[in-house]
Amino acid sequence: MQNSVKSGEIIELQIHGLTHSGDGVGRHENLAVFVPGALPGELVKAQLNQVKKSFARAELLEICEQAPQRINPSCQFAQYCGGCQLQHLDYLEQLAHKRSVVESALRRIGKLEDVTVLPTLGMEHPWHYRNKIHLQLGQEGNRIKLGFFAEGTYELAAILGQQVCLLVDQQINLLVAGLEQLINDYDLTPYHWSDQTGLLRHIVIRKGFQTGEMMVVLVTSGEPWPGEREWAKDLIKRYPQVVSVVRNINTSAGRHILGKEERVLFGRDYIKDVLNGLQFNISASSFYQVNPVQTELLYHKTLQMAGLTGKETVIDAYCGIGTIANFLAGHAKRVVGMEIVPAAVQDAQENAKQNGLRNTEFHTGPVEKLLPQMVARGLKPDLVVLDPPRKGCAREVLQAIEEAAVPKVVYVSCDPATLARDLGILAGMGYQTLQVQPVDMFPWTGHVECVAWMSRVV
Repeated sequence: MQNSVKSGEIIELQIHGLTHSGDGVGRHENLAVFVPGALPGELVKAQLNQVKKSFARAELLEICEQAPQRINPSCQFAQYCGGCQLQHLDYLEQLAHKRSVVESALRRIGKLEDVTVLPTLGMEHPWHYRNKIHLQLGQEGNRIKLGFFAEGTYELAAILGQQVCLLVDQQINLLVAGLEQLINDYDLTPYHWSDQTGLLRHIVIRKGFQTGEMMVVLVTSGEPWPGEREWAKDLIKRYPQVVSVVRNINTSAGRHILGKEERVLFGRDYIKDVLNGLQFNISASSFYQVNPVQTELLYHKTLQMAGLTGKETVIDAYCGIGTIANFLAGHAKRVVGMEIVPAAVQDAQENAKQNGLRNTEFHTGPVEKLLPQMVARGLKPDLVVLDPPRKGCAREVLQAIEEAAVPKVVYVSCDPATLARDLGILAGMGYQTLQVQPVDMFPWTGHVECVAWMSRVV
């Protein structure tokens, strides 16, 4: 029967749960209604703004009955920019919620009922943890502003030249204000997404947590920029902790941040950082975890689950710049890393060299091709560590693990849904998930990192 619910209708709704992304959810006339900003236990007034056959979305208008776990957001932009979905929820409640998200995904998607999900490992001080920021540009009158677009738009919802982001490293926040001033001093033009004209598309800033070194990546269109090196020299003069200024050229029409062409305007093409006592070079396009405090926690848990004795051959699939591979190399006989991004593989090789590791090797290419090829040639790893992108592992990767009868698998994931899917597939191949440890890599957001431990039982 077709429901009579219409977009624009104002309803009173009892909220009974949170989605994985942090939206409150209730039911109205047999529809699941998702309300950003609402919490379980609350009675709210909300206006429907999207009505589908089996669900609806609504805007929170009023909280009639407030949940005890509600707190006041610390950031005035929290409800606008979309970066912090849970600033209105008590931090300990966030940790409990993230554990329940993982448990739910394992049951619903992976069909795994008896997996031990440990309490989420949180932060003692869950602020200013991000060592990387991605900025967009907007214009107010004749002045360019830096900040974050509101979700799904090209409109700035938070302006960081005037405020600080509470998730971002304090030195990065200070640098943002100076960048905004320098961009205006040189009359650089922001990219206009509507007609695809202008120079500056995005700005990415990275910082070494232990070293303090900083990188500024200016993502531009293909327009000429005659004064690019003078601009970079001026930036370094004002901010000597910036040791790398890179221009990345992206001529695509989409939202993908980085293009394929880049050139160094000043300094090096990488910054250095220290993690778990190991040195790492980080280039503009390389993946590196954004929360160094929790990353060390995550990797120590990975090592604990690996249970290495020094005699093992280990595969680090999706190895990035070799952070996990380098960390495990001191505890294994041989570590083989695989990564599709050539610049990351170069970083991984250099990182192993500068850390004095001679039992690592790194291969460039898609893991779904490299791992099956190596297994077909007779590779028999004792452990495979999976740390794929959000989409999870290709089926060929999991089949190669089965083919090689790998006795132990450790899976690091940033998405509980794809983690649960892949663990379910591995369960059908004879692997038992013994334990899952959620780690709060992204406090105040709906995201959760996990590390899972699997053993072959057939």
